[in-house]
Amino acid sequence: MAVKNTATRYGWVTKLLHWLVFLFFVNQFVVAYAMLTTPQGTATFGYTQGALYNWHKSIGLILLAVAMLRFTWRKTTPLPGWAPNLSAREKLLIHWIERILYLCMFLMPISGYLYVMTGGYGVHFFSRWHLPNFLGQDATVALIAQWTHRLTAWLIVATLLAHWGLGIRHHLVYRDRYLNRMLPFTHQR
Repeated sequence: MAVKNTATRYGWVTKLLHWLVFLFFVNQFVVAYAMLTTPQGTATFGYTQGALYNWHKSIGLILLAVAMLRFTWRKTTPLPGWAPNLSAREKLLIHWIERILYLCMFLMPISGYLYVMTGGYGVHFFSRWHLPNFLGQDATVALIAQWTHRLTAWLIVATLLAHWGLGIRHHLVYRDRYLNRMLPFTHQR
């Protein structure tokens, strides 16, 4: 498999960055659910609520770094041509899905960071390093950032459902092997 994208295939770097972001998103939603439902003083799967919050914040910052790397790679590496069975409407949908997901990849961790810093919670990166708070506490900014973080989570879910729906529909209904374009360890025809 080629490192870079070709005219007909995604390269392994594009696939790796795609699936890393996906795995980070899954992790963040699972950990967010656990940390929000774990009562203080108890543990979920051996982790206290505080440990889950620290993990969530730390992975969020790593997700931001991976998103920046992915965006840079996307802007400097040409994409393969469109899948041949996509309609003009589906191409437009994919275009908007990509834009919204990139927006969310940046907005989600940035709003989370702003929330915890201006809310006075701070970031204890992987329970090892306390990141300095250059922002100071600001209840208004914290509230706006908190709501932005929550609304972005719902936007991610809705956009991913549209993304997956289109891919699964093509793969199962049209049987055009559409998903093989991005699945790891698959070959396109």
